[in-house]
Amino acid sequence: MNQKLKFVLQRFALMLISLFAVITILFLLFRLMPGNPASQLVSPRFSEAERQALLAQHGLTEPLHVQYVVYLQNVAQGNLGISFQHGSPVVPFLLNKTLNTLSITVPALLLAFTFGPFIGANFAWNRNESIDAYGTGAVLIAFAAPIFWTGMLSIMVFSFWLGWLPAAGMHSATYTETSLVDRFFSVGFLRHAILPIAIFALWRLSQPTLIMRNNMIDLIGSDFIKLKRAEGLDERTIMYRHGARNALLPLVHYMALAFGFAFGGSIILETVFSWPGVGQAMWNAVRASDYPVAQGAFTIISVAIILLNFLVDVLSVYIDPRVADSGVET
Repeated sequence: MNQKLKFVLQRFALMLISLFAVITILFLLFRLMPGNPASQLVSPRFSEAERQALLAQHGLTEPLHVQYVVYLQNVAQGNLGISFQHGSPVVPFLLNKTLNTLSITVPALLLAFTFGPFIGANFAWNRNESIDAYGTGAVLIAFAAPIFWTGMLSIMVFSFWLGWLPAAGMHSATYTETSLVDRFFSVGFLRHAILPIAIFALWRLSQPTLIMRNNMIDLIGSDFIKLKRAEGLDERTIMYRHGARNALLPLVHYMALAFGFAFGGSIILETVFSWPGVGQAMWNAVRASDYPVAQGAFTIISVAIILLNFLVDVLSVYIDPRVADSGVET
């Protein structure tokens, strides 16, 4: 069998095993954790008959293994249950929140992964000079600073002191949504989105910058860079066309993880800026013991990370065929 095809099939099988394991762990985790989910669902004023009827409606009176089988069937059909808080299906609710989260995380990550490799390549090419020393220090400080602290600092400066940008929310309090385009492309949305995008991009900028810097440092002393210098090419051509291009592959892997983990990082960001995204929905669901929503949010995040990893593995094998050989051997 073709090595590339064998590699892709291996990764596809691993993806299915990972999805099954994650879904199973999430199912058990939310049912074994402290707290009674029925407390959110059933009012203390209900009679015992009403209480049992409501629990039976949500399948909570069945044995755990029966709940598990029903849960797997529902997940396979794209059904993640009914929210205890809102009484609405979880999937449309979370997909709507996911769009809000993506509206700030995707632009932030695109900014970070556009400028990060460029900055990292320049730091490596000027290693041990002032631009490298001070620049790397600044990037490390931006990464080490807690995102809630930089977020609150930006709100204090740009919203309260200067009054340039809104402090919280996705739109003004009087906003009425007329269409999806209006929700994400209005001037009001853009003014509300600038601070969360800027803070998230600043936080994520460090990793592509440092990964690119380290990869470039390893490449600078390699034989093929010396060969390009011997051919008489100028330094800028060697750095961008030959050095940076060869150092980009590890970043492709990291980019997939970054997009997946962006959902996890969005919990704090959305809480600071009161952004109505999936992170804030997940936090509210955990606090209210609304485990269909919390479980659904964790499931969507996990599935996104696993799928993106699989896609990057497939992409990597076509960018660098040597990946297939090493992956199949292992």
